[in-house]
Amino acid sequence: MLSKTDRFEAARPQLLGLAYRLLGSPSDAQDAVQDTYVKWITHAQEVDVPAAWLSRVCTNRCLDVLKSAHRRRVDYVGQWIPEQIQTEFEAPVEDQLEMASSLTTAFLLLLERLTPKERAAYLLHDVFSMPFDEVADILDMQPANCRKLATRARGYVEKNNVRHVPGPERQADLLHAFQAALRTGDVDELSAMLRTDADLRADSGGKVVAVRDVLQGQDVICGFIGDVLARVWSGLRVTEQMINGTSGLLIGERSELHAAISFGYDAKGQVQNVFIMRDPDKLAQFSLSKVLVSGSGQLTLH
Repeated sequence: MLSKTDRFEAARPQLLGLAYRLLGSPSDAQDAVQDTYVKWITHAQEVDVPAAWLSRVCTNRCLDVLKSAHRRRVDYVGQWIPEQIQTEFEAPVEDQLEMASSLTTAFLLLLERLTPKERAAYLLHDVFSMPFDEVADILDMQPANCRKLATRARGYVEKNNVRHVPGPERQADLLHAFQAALRTGDVDELSAMLRTDADLRADSGGKVVAVRDVLQGQDVICGFIGDVLARVWSGLRVTEQMINGTSGLLIGERSELHAAISFGYDAKGQVQNVFIMRDPDKLAQFSLSKVLVSGSGQLTLH
């Protein structure tokens, strides 16, 4: 018979995957999972269905955290981007795109526009495949109301076209074009891969220099990359890294990381979002957050 700790460890990857998607922060997610473990150790003997009980406790802990997080973000300096993670996959290539679609920076940022319970209902049902009876028990609501929450959230996600990840070749072409633009200032190849209504946002947390407003439009973005970033980042090291399930770029020198760049795509594989993480605290967390993606949304820390 498994010990209390062994039973919890078996559930940990799913709990961490849920908590990270709800909170957009690996450190906050780990804290929520740890808080769940503390309660589990106390109440495990009383629990008939551990998986459901753990999901309920973890979800409600995350909903509590979201209340205070919303208040902090009202006063945030510049654009807020979810904290990112370095990802590897424990799955065949053909399954990775679907797994990545619920981890991308674009998807996590969109979840921020949903109410906490909409977010939870959608993730529990659509990403973690829980029936609405179980979702209702977790959220302490009627199944019909949970269904309405998830349907509303799903419609918003589909309307905003964010759960799309193109194949590896398309992602590799984009990284090549972006690096060429940084190296030479020539943005023609990159421009052809951007939607005309694409946007670029940078998160500095008010701690370093970064563009504070969202840059809107293909020409504006290409002008910024070709005229500003190509000059400012000239001579810095550019490396490729899987960021939240998709191919991204790291900008740095020696042991210092200056920026992490990730992208959001539409259904045709065109870039509709460019995300530049510049906040040094979030970059430090990113360097420590190496995650194995497996199963239906599960995350395991390396």
